[in-house]
Amino acid sequence: MDDEEPLQYFTPVVQTHPVTQVNMATVGDDLNDDEEEEQTKTSKGGLKGSPPAKFNGDRKAAKQFINDFRAYRFLNRKNETMKVVANWVALALTFIKGEQVQDWANGIMDLMEEQLESRLNPMEETNEYHWTSFKDAFRDTFTNTLEQEDANNQLQNLKMTDGDLDKFITHFNHLVIISGRKDEMRGLVPLFKEGLPFGLAQACMNRERWPQTIRQWQEAARDKHK
Repeated sequence: MDDEEPLQYFTPVVQTHPVTQVNMATVGDDLNDDEEEEQTKTSKGGLKGSPPAKFNGDRKAAKQFINDFRAYRFLNRKNETMKVVANWVALALTFIKGEQVQDWANGIMDLMEEQLESRLNPMEETNEYHWTSFKDAFRDTFTNTLEQEDANNQLQNLKMTDGDLDKFITHFNHLVIISGRKDEMRGLVPLFKEGLPFGLAQACMNRERWPQTIRQWQEAARDKHK
């Protein structure tokens, strides 16, 4: 028995894998990162939506072009490009192509550059005047003048009928947009007043505070027509 080797005991080794701890506070961070990346692309990258069709000087397409660009600009209002008013004009000009309109587009761009780079009185690139000036020049040049004249004629003769004030106001405002009129105090207010029934117009004028603008006249008419 003394010559026998002593028994040896082996402790089995159990292979263990490190436990991965999940920080629940970070769950969903990837999704947020994706959303942030998408927002960054929207604000600094390409523009979304369908751009307006190229405008080549066709008067029949002028109003549609302005409306389409307005929707396109609104859709991309958070994009860095659209935060600068002068960029609206420059972008719109990229959609105005053709022999008949190229000189006009170049003239608009030259004028805006002069305003921005003037040594005496430079205009801020965020000034709304850039866009207002562009729209006015575009409409004066390309809008169908016959359509404007027809809208003006309808305004001269428009009357409220069947006691439907809302219909009258809606039609009146629509014609104002088409006609391109801005003479609110001297021109549009008298037309609106004359289109109302005599009693309703008198009631509006008998208010403690006489309405001055089109908006005030329409609010007064609605108030007295209840």
